[in-house]
Parts: sequence; structure tokens; C-alpha cells
Amino acid sequence: MSPSLEEIKAEFVRIYEDLVRTKGLPPIYGRIMATFLLEGPELSHKEISNLTGYSISSVSRTLDQMVRMGIVHKHKHVSLKYFVYHVNIDLRALSINAFKTQIGSYERYLKEIENLTLKASTIKFKRKEQAGINRLQAMLKDFSKTMKHILESIKRVVTELESPQ
Repeated sequence: MSPSLEEIKAEFVRIYEDLVRTKGLPPIYGRIMATFLLEGPELSHKEISNLTGYSISSVSRTLDQMVRMGIVHKHKHVSLKYFVYHVNIDLRALSINAFKTQIGSYERYLKEIENLTLKASTIKFKRKEQAGINRLQAMLKDFSKTMKHILESIKRVVTELESPQ
């Protein structure tokens, strides 16, 4: 038996919830984002509440946070007297921003590792500590090399994502 449209949509919502969870955001963000993608570019908080199953207060609070983050835009509906929302950012832009944040973090960690490497090279040690110092220096060198490789890879991904399709 083939899956229904609703089952496929539900699975997409679950994937999007997991995706935003990996970015450190609560699942409600993913459910709201997926709802915009699946149901339409412009929705009221009441419609979002009905479609997501979250309470109106939870949706309103989350939408306000998403507006402050720049993910969602809020404006008065032209013919009605209530506010509507639309997604202000897509998965590509969201991913690029997340990768850029990760790059910044990794670059800070790399500087810290380089400082530790420098400190480790100046340690005054006793003869019996030589093996421990050697292990530490080798581990820091390997960690630094791996971190640089990861950074280069992430930067390539960002460059690819930023280039026109």
C-alpha cells in the first residue's frame, strides 16, 4: 500500500524538526518552518496553530522569537485586520548561516589549540614527564591538522552553497 499525502507531509515535518534540533532550536521551529514550506508562503498564527497542533500561545511566542531572529516576517494582511507571517529565510540560507557560525567557532578553537601547542612547547619538564609531553604535543598537532581540514571542508561547502545554482 502506498503512503498517503498526509503521511509524507508528516515525515517531512519530522525531518525538518530534527534538522532544526541539530541547530540547537526547539522542534516547534522546525514544525512551523515545514508548515510554511508545505502549506503556503503566508499564514496567520491561528492557521499555523491549527496546522502544527501547537497552542496559539506557543505559536505566537515562537513566531515572535522567529521574527526577532529574522527567520520569519510579520505584516498586517491587506484585506483583513490580523497579522500574517511568511518565511524570510530558506533552508539554503539557514544552512549557510549555521555553517558560518560553525566556522567562527572552529576558528576560535583552532587559535586556542595553537596557543596550547605553543604553551606545551615551552613546558619545563622532568625527565619522567617526557613521554606525556610528547603524547600531548602529538595529539595537539593531530587535532590542529584535523580541525584545519574540517574548516577547509566547511568553507568549500559554504562557497558552493553561496554560488548561483
